[in-house]
Amino acid sequence: MRLLVLYQARDAAKDHPGYFAGFERLVAEGVLSSHTAIPYYGVAEARGWDALWSEAYQAARQIEADAIFLQFFHGPIPDPAEGIQRLQRLPGKPLVFTSLGDPFGRWTKRVGPCFEAASSLAAVTFLTGMGYLARQLERRGSKNLVLMPHGCCQVRFGAQTEPVASHPDFDAVFVGSRLRSRNPSSHFFWVARHRAEFVAAFTKRYGRRFGLFGNGWSGNASWQGPVPFLEQEATYRRSAVVLGGMPNATHDYYLSDRPFIAAASGVPLVDRWVRGVDRILTHERDWWLAPDIDGMIRCCDRLLEMPQSDRLAVAAQTRERILASHTQYHRCREMVEIVSNLRQKRQRGERAQAPALSFLSPGPAFAVPPAIVNWQG
Repeated sequence: MRLLVLYQARDAAKDHPGYFAGFERLVAEGVLSSHTAIPYYGVAEARGWDALWSEAYQAARQIEADAIFLQFFHGPIPDPAEGIQRLQRLPGKPLVFTSLGDPFGRWTKRVGPCFEAASSLAAVTFLTGMGYLARQLERRGSKNLVLMPHGCCQVRFGAQTEPVASHPDFDAVFVGSRLRSRNPSSHFFWVARHRAEFVAAFTKRYGRRFGLFGNGWSGNASWQGPVPFLEQEATYRRSAVVLGGMPNATHDYYLSDRPFIAAASGVPLVDRWVRGVDRILTHERDWWLAPDIDGMIRCCDRLLEMPQSDRLAVAAQTRERILASHTQYHRCREMVEIVSNLRQKRQRGERAQAPALSFLSPGPAFAVPPAIVNWQG
C-alpha cells in the first residue's frame, strides 16, 4: 500500500518522530510500499491552505496513493471538505482516514467543525477515546470509528540509558503544569480544579518526598520547577512511584501519551481510572488504578511498602510489554493493517468485518464500553 501522510507538523520527522519512524519501518518491513510525508501546518503557514491541498493532490497523484492519512486533523484548519473530496476523486480512489489526538469535553471544548468534516468524509476515523466523543461524531455522520490509543514514542523514549535510582530522590513524582481557567462552564476549569486538588493531596501526604515538576506551582513546598518534555523519563527514574495525575477528559478509554511514557520508564505507575483503560493496560500488572485521589494515595502507599527489588521487577516487566506492544510504531502498524484490509475488501465488493484490536484485553461484552462505533465496513 502506498501511503501519503498529512502530519500535524511543521517538520514531520522532527515533530512526530515516532509516527514518522513507524511508517518508515513499515516500508522497510514490506508492509507499506511507500510512505510520503507532508507537514500540513508547515505548508499552510508558508503558502496557505489552498496550497496545502494542491500539494497533497499532486503528491497523491504522483505516487498513486492507495491511502491518505490526515493525522490528528484538528485545530485552526479551514473547512477541509473540498480538499478531501478532490483527493477521493483521484483515479486510484485513495482511501482517506484520519485521527484525533487531543482530549475533548462533552459540553464545552468539543471537537471542532474541521475534524467533524474530515471524519464524516473519512473511510475510518481513529480516536484516542470513545464514549460521548464517538457518539457525537456518529451523530454528525461519521462511520467506522475505531479506538486507537496514544503510545510511547519509541524514538524519544525507551532507551533507558541511565538505571532507575537505587535510592530514589522521591517517593512519588508528578510531571504536569498547573492549568488555569476562570470560567466555571469551561471543560478545563474542572480539569484544572481536579489537578490542583490532586497536587494538594499528594503534597500533604508526602511533603518533600513528593516531586512536583511543571509550570505554575510556585509556592508549593514540593515544587521542583519545570522539566523539558524529553527529560520526563529521566525524572521518573528518580522516584519510587510515578503519578499519572488527573486525566484531561473522561470519555471511555481516553489516555494521553504520558502513561505509556511513564510505564516504559521502569518505575511503577499510579493513575486515575477512566472507564475502559484497564483493558489497554492491566490493573495491578502494568499500572495501579483508582477512581479517586484517596484511592491513588492508597495505591502509592501499597507500592512503597513493597521491597524495592520486587517493585522494580514488576516495573521492568511492564516496560518490556510497553516497548513490545504499545509504541507509536505499533499504532502505525495496526492502523495500516485495518485500512489495508478495508481497502482490499472494498475492491472485491465485499464488506469488511470490524477489526479485532490487538491492544485490548478481552472482556464480557455487557461490561465494557464499545471500542468500535458505527462500523459499516
